[in-house]
Amino acid sequence: MSSKKLKASKQANKPSLPAIPDPFEPAPASLAPLLDTFDIDTVYISHIDKHPATFKKSIFYVPVGINVFIAALLLLRTYYAAPLYWKLLMSVLNHHNETTLYWSSSPTRTIVKAIVWRMFMFMFDFLLFRFIGPWPLSFFFEMPGNPVLWRWKVGFRDQEVYVRESRGWGAEDLLGAAEGSSGKAGSESPFFKTRILPAVDMHRLRAKSGYMLMDKDFDLDFGAMITATRLLDKKEVSLEELNTSVFVWVGNEEGGQWAVWNCGKLDDGAETDARKKIVMFKDRLTMMGKESLFFKWVELVQFESSAPGGFTQERQASTAEKTRNLFEAEGIDFEKFSASIGGFGGMPGME
Repeated sequence: MSSKKLKASKQANKPSLPAIPDPFEPAPASLAPLLDTFDIDTVYISHIDKHPATFKKSIFYVPVGINVFIAALLLLRTYYAAPLYWKLLMSVLNHHNETTLYWSSSPTRTIVKAIVWRMFMFMFDFLLFRFIGPWPLSFFFEMPGNPVLWRWKVGFRDQEVYVRESRGWGAEDLLGAAEGSSGKAGSESPFFKTRILPAVDMHRLRAKSGYMLMDKDFDLDFGAMITATRLLDKKEVSLEELNTSVFVWVGNEEGGQWAVWNCGKLDDGAETDARKKIVMFKDRLTMMGKESLFFKWVELVQFESSAPGGFTQERQASTAEKTRNLFEAEGIDFEKFSASIGGFGGMPGME
């Protein structure tokens, strides 16, 4: 555990703690075993992946195969290149062999050709082992957690906890404390709007398995995922505490506390309200003998939302206008119908 993690653990309960910006609040004490593994400079996001275990298994086998293939290529390259590099080293140490260049007796063409060839070989091997070599090493051996160790300990489950950590930015950026930042913290921070909100989008989390959420802004913390799963198995924490939550350390190395924004509760509530509104929408049309209009609306939303570029604000406005036209074609007053079900707020394409 790093010194920053140790200090975070020891200082969490000290008085005179810095103010926590909206929409964050103090993290529950039950999460302390997990939070103690976090780095105070990093922002973390946890969520529960509810995709079927079979789907996650098929997704995971792809990087396993890729990394095994890369490891095999690296080992093969090492097998063939190591004897050559040994001979070159021996030649430098004045133990002549077939790689030795005799400057006085060898033709200039031969010497230049050998130098250029070796230069490209050195560059190729450097790039190969410097930038590609770490992939299988981190995949199989990185500690305190790696994808293989995580799957070995956790297996494949229908409900899995994933923990993402910020990449290339961190707590100072989110809290407005970074040098050159605007000073805006929490929901007012540009990083909240450009990093956090897209990462916790409910539709994105449903569309992708947790393993596929790694990108330029977030990586997966496999060690934390192992710890979180262990805590869940022991029932020391609940799924609700880890369901789409954002964690950030408010303070510094000398003192502070972990803060959390449990945005999963908002998504669950919004999902429930939207489902109730859709059911009411369908039931009211059925009572009017216009149930077919409901299915036309479903087809319209599916068509517009699956179009290239995503379900943008412009496309949603177009969907609402087309829905109005569908109602008018059926002789239904759109405004009166909207008022009868309490408005269309929360329904897809009807904001």
